[in-house]
Amino acid sequence: ADPNASTAERRITTVPTQALYFLNDPFVHAKSVKCAERLIQSAADEKAQVVLAIRLALGRSPGDDEIADATAFLAGYRAGLTAAGKPNPAVGALAAYVRTLFGSNEFLHRD
Repeated sequence: ADPNASTAERRITTVPTQALYFLNDPFVHAKSVKCAERLIQSAADEKAQVVLAIRLALGRSPGDDEIADATAFLAGYRAGLTAAGKPNPAVGALAAYVRTLFGSNEFLHRD
């Protein structure tokens, strides 16, 4: 909306900089790594880590389809990190998943 004009109602939009911030900002990366480390310490297996991540970030329990999507994402991301020779692929993959939660509409907006 034009800041110089009165606007009775604003359209709901997002701007690319919001999504890019959650993908690229060093602060978000650092916090997602800390969250991933916490998840690994708190939950024994990957499914429990996903459930805890969604509960912490979104305040609800995940559905079975969300767990399946998350574990597929983690497996693919972990394989990519391993192939690239990156250290701690389990933490890196989980941190990437946490960033997807941080960047989700459900995390950013309250209904």
